[in-house]
Amino acid sequence: MFVSDKLAFIELHKTGCTHIRSLLTDLVGGELAGKHNQADAELFTGNRVFLGSVRDPWDWYVSLWAYGCDRKGIVYGKVTRGGYTLRGHGWRDDPYQALRELLAARPNTHAGEWQRTYRDVNDAGAFRQWLRMMHDERYWPDFGQGYGRSSLSRLAGLFTYRYMKLFTCRDGEAHGLDGIATFEQLVEHDREHCFIDHFIRNENLEADLFLALERSGFEVAAKTKADILARARTNTSSRRHGPDYYYDDATERLVLDRDRLLIEKFGYVAPGARGQHPDQRLPEPLQA
Repeated sequence: MFVSDKLAFIELHKTGCTHIRSLLTDLVGGELAGKHNQADAELFTGNRVFLGSVRDPWDWYVSLWAYGCDRKGIVYGKVTRGGYTLRGHGWRDDPYQALRELLAARPNTHAGEWQRTYRDVNDAGAFRQWLRMMHDERYWPDFGQGYGRSSLSRLAGLFTYRYMKLFTCRDGEAHGLDGIATFEQLVEHDREHCFIDHFIRNENLEADLFLALERSGFEVAAKTKADILARARTNTSSRRHGPDYYYDDATERLVLDRDRLLIEKFGYVAPGARGQHPDQRLPEPLQA
């Protein structure tokens, strides 16, 4: 996460975090205090504003997979290695929980299957197979992160799980998620426990960031905004196609079902339905 005296940015994987962090460094100052880690209790003792970032769920899965096609990322590193692995258990953030997860782990016997799904960033069929595996409980232990052991995995996809763990749980805790068994309970938990004041959508990153800062009392000069808008994004993958290239009806519905919370909360539309909404605009930035 990125922390200053007045602001904390909690980093949700593959939602423009590296770019946002770079911009915040220039705009408000601060320091990196871990990466993709939960907020600790000390952050809530002051009057900090909390920022979080999100992304179109259909695009998020493509981005995570495409990053792996470039041989990058924690998920890629874990699932493509056979046997046991020490990586990706969160040793830096919570060594005790990491040890528990390692002791409960089983050897990865699916490394070859995973490797084949990463064969070509332009292969939509490979992506669809990868996505089906990501939502198949037989493969959940391969990428760890506590997902397969959480009851939430029966209800929601990895993207929603990461969202809930980072934005509704504090100080290394995630046990509150295990009591969630229905979509209605998921919505209620998010409504009661999400502590993010302003969300930044990857699709509207700079504009949402400027607005969030202005609503939080930070002024951004017009020239600074223009300079930022001219910058290239960072930490991107090599893919050249949008989500509609990769999805068929079945995989589109899979994400619609498994990440329904984020789709409905942030007003995202499935790739196959976007042509039916030519006048669609992203909703106004949401506040928790």
